[in-house]
Amino acid sequence: MKSNIIKNLLNKKIFIDSRQVRENSIFVCIKGPKNDGHKFIKLILNRYKKTVIICDKKSKLAKIYKDKSRVHFCNSTVKFLSDLAKIKRLILNKYIFIGITGSSGKTTLKEILYSVLKKYKPSYKSQKSFNNAIGLPYTLINQTNKTKYNIYEIGMNKIGEIKYLSNILKPNIGIITNIGEAHIGNLGSVKNIAKAKSEIINNITKGGYIILNRDCKFFSKLEKISKKNKLKILTFGSNIKSTITYEIIKENILKIKFRKKIIKLKLRETNLNNINNILISILVLNILRLNIKISKKLLSNIKSIRGRGNRIKLNNKKIEIIDDSYNSNQVSLKNSIYQFNKIKTNKKKYLVIGDMLELGKFSEKKHLEVGEYLKLMKFDRIFLVGKHTSKIFFQIKSTFWCKYFNNINNFSKYFKNLLMENSIIMFKASNGVGLNKLLNKKIYKC
Repeated sequence: MKSNIIKNLLNKKIFIDSRQVRENSIFVCIKGPKNDGHKFIKLILNRYKKTVIICDKKSKLAKIYKDKSRVHFCNSTVKFLSDLAKIKRLILNKYIFIGITGSSGKTTLKEILYSVLKKYKPSYKSQKSFNNAIGLPYTLINQTNKTKYNIYEIGMNKIGEIKYLSNILKPNIGIITNIGEAHIGNLGSVKNIAKAKSEIINNITKGGYIILNRDCKFFSKLEKISKKNKLKILTFGSNIKSTITYEIIKENILKIKFRKKIIKLKLRETNLNNINNILISILVLNILRLNIKISKKLLSNIKSIRGRGNRIKLNNKKIEIIDDSYNSNQVSLKNSIYQFNKIKTNKKKYLVIGDMLELGKFSEKKHLEVGEYLKLMKFDRIFLVGKHTSKIFFQIKSTFWCKYFNNINNFSKYFKNLLMENSIIMFKASNGVGLNKLLNKKIYKC
């Protein structure tokens, strides 16, 4: 590729979706599992006069365009994106980058930190859930050059992926929200998941910060790796040794202990995920030497994102929905069950649980463990949806009033019968089950 093309790349908008391309931009052809960007070379050449196309030289679809002046070839378009993102990160070196990883809660925390930090200085967040080998570099390349605080989530499906992505991002502040069993089917054990999440620690900038969950059973291991990398370690959780910890002193009143300071917040919603997100936000504000008073009201009024524990009142408030249907794994499901069980209410409590997916050979064992955990709780009715939750149904049917649906379509037909007056209903499932889409259609009407 010509050197003058490389110099101009970062001054243009870059696209990987042919439907979004515009004139005088760059279209990078990515071959994905469902589609191949190289199929759209002809369309882009015909539709635009100044747009440049970057192709993989191994693509058979691209070879016929090798004489076109606007078509350029590289060894790998995925590597091209990552290399360009590394250059962009160097250009933005004077700004602060925050990398968030963990088994759950990454997107919610990213949104909250963005809402908080933009009160102080121009801020940026990675778009949607673009947190993989294509999404993260793609959003980094296209981000503005003028944002002081930049918050990214870092996802993974296998060992080495967080290492690869955090090496591109080079965060000044790293956050590991928790270590759970998401992707255990791919990684084989929670120990391997912890190893994968710890990869971010090695790529935090020299003298940077790591924020760790002190309640996590892998905390000591993560702390040891962090000390080896000479990072500044801050911790959160219910453990009294945490840098920042909390106590719920009465309904919706949170007492936060941060070093020798006491902060009291009257919360709009009280759940463990929101509390941990508040604690992490305060730690980040402290690292950046920002006055918490400016964002205290915002932190008090944090609402859960749709599908991640948000609450909706229906039918003149006689029916309440807790929508935690976006995703599920054993740790997040148990946390949700525990929090739901703790809610003090005169209403009937109904629990809807869908399959936990991506557990591979561990699926039966993990669903049975949830069934045993449910027996410790008190719920009026339990509804189970999906192939894997049949294990839970046979476990608990003598303990609870419960009903089983083998798929989302059968549950959809029953749905209106579920909405009984004077009830509070919690929904929790992996996204692939379809509960999230069903609630969008039945509750949010979209």
